[in-house]
Amino acid sequence: MSIKSLNVKEVKVIKALGGPIKPIISNEDVSKNQEFALGIFKPKEGLYPHTHVNSEEIYFVLSGRGTVFVGKEKKPMKISEGDVVYIPAGTIHGVTNTGRKRLEIAFFVSPGRQHPGFSIGKDCEVFEEKILTP
Repeated sequence: MSIKSLNVKEVKVIKALGGPIKPIISNEDVSKNQEFALGIFKPKEGLYPHTHVNSEEIYFVLSGRGTVFVGKEKKPMKISEGDVVYIPAGTIHGVTNTGRKRLEIAFFVSPGRQHPGFSIGKDCEVFEEKILTP
């Protein structure tokens, strides 16, 4: 078993699914069954609508306000600090910072094998390459 400890301030931001993401734990380092990343979005930034065919995802909103868009109809769901959103495998979803301050979200994906290096992999499909607005 490998144990990994790091400070998220030291993790570099990458662009994935249209938005700024800090990949913290992935299948490329210590984890076999989950991924953990932080999304740090300025107003109007977010992630493209996408799905994880075989993986569930949990959003935990650390700060800010935004809108999660869910399903083929892209139903908007407002989110704010302290909210948790569970997204079943195969569900289309995306997020946009609709507030005036930074939106920070912790993303937990399991089993987490679809994103080598947090790039789009065979289990992740993008439906629109644009950030949605309510």
